[in-house]
Amino acid sequence: MDFKSLCSAFRQSTCVVSVQKVGDGYGEIRIVDGNQSYLDSYKTEAYKNHNFIPNSLYTDYLVKNLNFEDYSFRSAVKKELLHSYAYPEFFKAWMHMMFIPLDYEQDDLCYCLYIMEINPIFNPELLANPNEDINSRVLNATIQMTNTTDFKASLRNVTREIRKICNAYFCCILLVDEETDDLSVLAEDREYYPDNRRMGDFIDDEFRQVVKSWGNLIASNGNCVIIQDEKGMEYIKEHNERWYYSLKQNDVDSLVLFKLKSGSTPLGYMWISNFKTDDTTKIKEALEITTFILGTEIGNHLLLDRLERLSSTDMLTGLYNRNKLNAYMNEIAESPNVPTCLIFLDINGLKRVNDKEGHISGDHLIKRAANTLIRVYPENDIFRVGGDEFVIILRNVEEKAVVESIEKLQKKAKRNDVSFAIGYSMTNNSKDIEKLLKDADSKMYEDKRKFYRQ
Repeated sequence: MDFKSLCSAFRQSTCVVSVQKVGDGYGEIRIVDGNQSYLDSYKTEAYKNHNFIPNSLYTDYLVKNLNFEDYSFRSAVKKELLHSYAYPEFFKAWMHMMFIPLDYEQDDLCYCLYIMEINPIFNPELLANPNEDINSRVLNATIQMTNTTDFKASLRNVTREIRKICNAYFCCILLVDEETDDLSVLAEDREYYPDNRRMGDFIDDEFRQVVKSWGNLIASNGNCVIIQDEKGMEYIKEHNERWYYSLKQNDVDSLVLFKLKSGSTPLGYMWISNFKTDDTTKIKEALEITTFILGTEIGNHLLLDRLERLSSTDMLTGLYNRNKLNAYMNEIAESPNVPTCLIFLDINGLKRVNDKEGHISGDHLIKRAANTLIRVYPENDIFRVGGDEFVIILRNVEEKAVVESIEKLQKKAKRNDVSFAIGYSMTNNSKDIEKLLKDADSKMYEDKRKFYRQ
């Protein structure tokens, strides 16, 4: 067969891939020949070798890519017509790919056409999944997140549905803060919990090192990592031996790992383990859609959450601010008959420090004061409501405990070179919260006058 002429009949970048059939699996995968558009693509930074030699191993030009191998094998050997739309990190662009089987074999070699279009602009229409059942289930699962007040609960339901779609044992969504290396499990679901442990129980320094390796691993495989058999597990072993033994220890023999992004911003990962490998292609297509929607929704949620925290947080101390206090007082007023105590505090001598040593020293004094309050009232709501003014709200507490806590605060404040003027007020009817605030404020100013008289 004249492979060169065949490829030249296509306008898009096209090449012929040969796959060596070995039993039920495959051996060497080679790029036999391609049209000029395809050969020109080798001049980009994505390829290791810019000089194309016909019938070369594909790994002479690209790093080993399990997804490319699997699709080439399925198309060339199993004669499947396959489609993929992905954003490989090494291309930094969206790739629309087709694998077309050729009804032609030579001894143990089978062939397929590999056609690709590269575009920097995302086209959502190309994410379309030909499997209507999976499309419907993915849509039903992800649409829950856009119409709920409990985002995390809806995300747990989505995770459960994804696990069921994949006929998998486990599904997890992990958030990663790449600046701080902080990891947090956003949602997880497994078929059963034999020891009542959750994924969060396994997060330690060793696991953080494993997660750091995932980015490069996914980048070398396009947009995800799919492990279906022992051959794939050996690939994991070559790249991260620690992760390989951890997977083996937990009886994992197949997995899918996708990176979650909101636009170009990385958020974390979603992975599924011990899935039905007969449906690998359908599962990959379903998860390409799902992770795209998930990334967008999670990104929006995190942005709104951050904006809410910014609007309710004092930037200097990290405590709640006056906006948050006003909102919280409204909530308290709607739940009457709950014993409530409000403590009003003011830092003594802040103006003198600012005048004598400058505002930087004054800010340090405010931070020391805030940290002192946090140590004494770690489980309670603390608000910075002015330059040197703070409010603490305690619920369901007796006056004896309040007095003891204030005595403890005064001792800790003295050790931290901080002095507070303090006033508190209590009520059994939280509808009186505004009156409570004024009463505590009045008592605090009386305490402050005593301080300056002395």
